[in-house]
Amino acid sequence: MRTILQIAVIGMAVLVSSCGNEKKEENKTDKDTTKTEKPKKEVKKDEAASMDKEFKADKNGQWAIAAQASSSYAGTKTGKTASWSADQMIGKPDVEKYGDNGNAWASMEQDLGNEWVMLSYEKPVYATEVRIRMTYNPGAVARVELRDVNGQIVEVYNAKDTKKYNGKIAWFVTTFEKTKTLVKDVKITLDSKGVTGWNEIDAVQLVGTAE
Repeated sequence: MRTILQIAVIGMAVLVSSCGNEKKEENKTDKDTTKTEKPKKEVKKDEAASMDKEFKADKNGQWAIAAQASSSYAGTKTGKTASWSADQMIGKPDVEKYGDNGNAWASMEQDLGNEWVMLSYEKPVYATEVRIRMTYNPGAVARVELRDVNGQIVEVYNAKDTKKYNGKIAWFVTTFEKTKTLVKDVKITLDSKGVTGWNEIDAVQLVGTAE
């Protein structure tokens, strides 16, 4: 009788031990599976590069053919060969990386106060938008004005840019109601004190139609 009882007790112990091992293995499997899972990384798109492509393909957009500025780091030198001259804003964007670059316009001094640039375009248009490509210390655009074929000035933007740019090339875009007269020039005023450092502009696009 004692022998039969001992065999029964041993059998139950083995059964309990086996169940415990199965649970441990089960927990181990769950833990290992969780450990091997990798968090998904959010893919951030290059906003400026996407806008570059879109704007260059815009049939209603045109690039400046002439440029002036209140001052220039190039001094009295002009033309595309003069680094940081106003003429660097003529034509399509050509600054590839964020930073101080002679292919963009820069004022003679930094952080002195208001600076302005004036861009002229080949075809007068009924304008609806101005696009400014800022390549170094962006965020200083304070006012945008249009000059029509009759010499009249129309202000389309006047405010402080509060957007955070995080050290990247960026586009400043101001959209407005279609002008009542044909526009040929764009004047941009920058608050250079508002954003520390040289506030460089690579290109400015005027958007509009002839009718």
